[in-house]
This record gives sequence, C-alpha cells and structure tokens, in this order.
Amino acid sequence: MEHRRFLIINGCETLATGIFMSVQRHLMQDDPHTKIVHLTHQLGNVNWTLILAIVGVSAIMAGVCRCGEKTQRWALIVLGSLWCAYLFAFAVQDFYFHGQISISTLLTLFVLVGIFVEAVSDDGGGR
Repeated sequence: MEHRRFLIINGCETLATGIFMSVQRHLMQDDPHTKIVHLTHQLGNVNWTLILAIVGVSAIMAGVCRCGEKTQRWALIVLGSLWCAYLFAFAVQDFYFHGQISISTLLTLFVLVGIFVEAVSDDGGGR
C-alpha cells in the first residue's frame, strides 16, 4: 500500500480542530430549552474534542504507517462520520443563534466533501 497523503492532511485538520475546540470551551453555545441545540452543544465538551484528537491521530497513523486498504477505508468512514456530525452541529448553531451560515460551517462542509471525494475515488486520490 502506498501512503495516503489525504489521510495525513485530514488527520492533522481533525487533530487541530480537536485541540482548538478543547481550548475554546465556549465555542458551542447552549439553549437548554431547545433539545436539538442542547444536543449539538454537547459536541463542544471535552469528551468529544478528545474523540476528535484521537480520530485525527489515528488517521495520521493510517496514512503514515502504510496500513492496508481496509484500515484506510475505515479511517475515511470514521472521519466522514465525525465531520458530518460536526457539520450538522455547526449548521444548527449558526441558524439558531445567528440566522446565517458561518465560515466554520462552510469550511467543515468542504472538509466533508473532500472526504467523500477521497472515499469514492478509484485511484485513491491522494496517493
């Protein structure tokens, strides 16, 4: 198996997001009276930011260590799932508190699109 540069880069993005969100504790706002907003607020707590960091390191390792194709595909699935959850959370937060989409939501969308493109490419995209 060849290196997956995309996994390394996306793993670094995920790790950096996890570190940033663990430092910025009040990034996700809360309204306990609205269940969906309260649920998305939970993605900003320390446990979820730790999950972001762990998934980021795992993706980096899957790209660097020349893991098998199955491991690389699983890394893409986990990355896609996690970034999809954060896209939803950022969008809910944006529309509820600001009434418009923010740059963080837009950039999260592009990260997720990149993961989807990498997952469906025949040649591996970043090889």
